[in-house]
Amino acid sequence: MIPLIPEGKILVQFDGMCILCSGAVRFILKADKKKIFLFQALQHSREKQSFETIIVTDNRSTYEYFDAILKIGKELGRVYRTVAIFKLLPRKWRHLLYLWVARNRFSWFGKRESCYLPSEEEKARFI
Repeated sequence: MIPLIPEGKILVQFDGMCILCSGAVRFILKADKKKIFLFQALQHSREKQSFETIIVTDNRSTYEYFDAILKIGKELGRVYRTVAIFKLLPRKWRHLLYLWVARNRFSWFGKRESCYLPSEEEKARFI
């Protein structure tokens, strides 16, 4: 179940056990100067969901897989919009590339023993 998202905010649901995913969340927290992103580890969601994808939801749409990354880059703005260069690849190829990384992320980057815990100053951005 996706929680109610405040107007103007974007929810990023991620695999909190994944070191790559947690690193991406820390990156977004630092790059998000407008503080529009909120976060939720999928392990804390009440609904069983695939941990192979990041899920990005605003009040209009939900994005998964590489489309979620494209949405994050667009919303962060500035140099982060350059991720849109991947739109040159067919959508199916982007999806396959995302799945290849997702399925290998634990062997490449490792896995946490427990879910990612935000710092005190980050807690307000987590659901």
